[in-house]
Amino acid sequence: MIAPESMEGIVMANTAPPSLLTRLRKLFVGTSGDQRIWVLTSAIALLAALGAYGVRSLEVLDPTRTIPPWVLAGLFYAGEITVVHVKFKRNTQSFSMSEIPLVLGLFFVSPWALLGAQLVGNAAALTLNRRQPPIKLAFNMVQFTLVTVVSISMFRLLISGADPFGPYGWLAAIATVATANVVANALVHVAIRATGGRLTKDQLSEVLLLSTMGAAVNASLALLSVTLFEMRPSSVWLAVIPIVVLYGAYRAYIGQKQERYRLESLYEVVRVLHASPQIDVAIDVAAAQTIKMFEADRVDFVLIDQQGRGRVLQTTVDSEGPVRSMARVGLLPEHDLFGWLDALQQPSVLTEMPPIPNASLLSDEIMAAPLTTETGTIGAVVVTEPLSDVGGFGVSDVKLLGALAAEISVSLQNGRLEDSLQELTRVKEQLEDQVRSKDQFIATVSHELRTPLTTVLGLSHELGERRPSFSEAELDEIVSLIASESTELANLIEDLLVGARADVSTLSLHPQFVRISDELSSVIDGHTHQTAGEPVGVRWKTRRDKLWADPLRLRQIVRNLLTNATRYGGSEIWIEVSDNEDTVVVSVLDNGLGVPTSLEARIFEAYERGHEAEDTRPGSVGLGLAVSRRLADLMGGTLEYRRVDDNTCFDLVLPAFP
Repeated sequence: MIAPESMEGIVMANTAPPSLLTRLRKLFVGTSGDQRIWVLTSAIALLAALGAYGVRSLEVLDPTRTIPPWVLAGLFYAGEITVVHVKFKRNTQSFSMSEIPLVLGLFFVSPWALLGAQLVGNAAALTLNRRQPPIKLAFNMVQFTLVTVVSISMFRLLISGADPFGPYGWLAAIATVATANVVANALVHVAIRATGGRLTKDQLSEVLLLSTMGAAVNASLALLSVTLFEMRPSSVWLAVIPIVVLYGAYRAYIGQKQERYRLESLYEVVRVLHASPQIDVAIDVAAAQTIKMFEADRVDFVLIDQQGRGRVLQTTVDSEGPVRSMARVGLLPEHDLFGWLDALQQPSVLTEMPPIPNASLLSDEIMAAPLTTETGTIGAVVVTEPLSDVGGFGVSDVKLLGALAAEISVSLQNGRLEDSLQELTRVKEQLEDQVRSKDQFIATVSHELRTPLTTVLGLSHELGERRPSFSEAELDEIVSLIASESTELANLIEDLLVGARADVSTLSLHPQFVRISDELSSVIDGHTHQTAGEPVGVRWKTRRDKLWADPLRLRQIVRNLLTNATRYGGSEIWIEVSDNEDTVVVSVLDNGLGVPTSLEARIFEAYERGHEAEDTRPGSVGLGLAVSRRLADLMGGTLEYRRVDDNTCFDLVLPAFP
């Protein structure tokens, strides 16, 4: 016979017209899984009771040859504790040797004695040994009873008027067992469907084939026992040996089949892990494959974050799918995870709850294996509760988990090497970029320094040798050019010094309340004098004329923004001053084309330039915007770029108060 061992329910709905058949169907379908099983159990119990009442008057076939009911009950008990389980994810079907006591009972006890022996023996096995919960116990008991009633009715119908101990009776017994097997399969399948489960056609075919073959062989052995008992009762014990051998063959076949499935799963894990050696990918794949391999309810991978022993990464997959992937989780004070990992020397079944996050959701059936690399234990894999309630984790499960943990540990080690190589490659590329940037920087700085120095030296030489030949206007122009080039040279050196001191955190700031109008006038006057252009206008959108900043660095930022606008912006340049509660915004705008979109993210990086100057002046070093943003940050503000109404805008936001 077969019996379901694990069932889980879902809720379904039915919106059909309220006919009697529909209401009955809705009673069964429109409830939870457990409720549907109780409805199904009640219906089967009613049919079994009616059938039992129908065979109440039947007597034993041969009153001279009978088996005590307690012996038959013992045989049913032995048949149910020596079952072979075949698992299909959440659903487990059990193949037992119960056809043997069933056939013996058909021949050598009365129907009611057979029903009683079946009830007592199966109830003892399912409660004392299998410890099934009430809902499964109730379903299995009524299912066994109905199958027994069907077997009694069909066997008595087939042998009516014939010799039950002859060939005709043997064929009738085999046909009866085959029919009982079909009925049992049908009831189990209905129960699986009622709980939301489903077996594929291949699985159904496999179950039916295995159960039919097993039932036929069991019936044949039982008929051999019937013949021996009828001819010479003392020789019936000879049938015990083939029964024991057959049971061993069942277990060997099913065990080999399950072991092959697990080895195939392990091979798949190894293949995928070696194809994806990155740590996060490896753990996600391993967790998904592990829960399939052990048909478990939940799998947790706990890894120590090597950046600090106080941090833990956890990946969890349950029967519904991924729950978390490499998520950083906190540990409670009572979670001595590191001590537990140090003590977890080998794969084992746990006798206590592991100190991992969310451990309260785990069950009593847990096994764990350490994940180790050359640096020691870096984590563990924890497998929780088989989906079915048949037995628990055995020695083979622990060994398989150990093999899996070893493969995952190798993948983790490879992943760390891969990450290290990637990091090394990234650092190497950064160093190469920096070398190229420095080379370009040195070339640009050399050019930038040489140009004003050459101008200053040339004009100074001319002024020293030919001063009497120059008019007052020419002298004023020469002095103005020398001052302008010297100022640009001083500004460039100032940016270089500030950038270097900011990088090593030696730059000192002296923030204070400053008058915005005074600082802007100072910068604008110097800028206009340097460029010999029109004065830069200031548009006030606030009455606030003070902010909290270092005046020297404020002027340096505004000067750099104006220089940038002069080099790369449009023909019109202006400044807008506005406020926003506790901040003041100084915006430098121009009507130029702005920075290309592809370069917007890089213009505040050191030695980067959004574009070259449009006139004959050399391009800048590419340090002004980077230094300006760093100074803004140090003063508690920000510096951002944006486009406003087809104009280029740099917003300097600084605090209005300390």
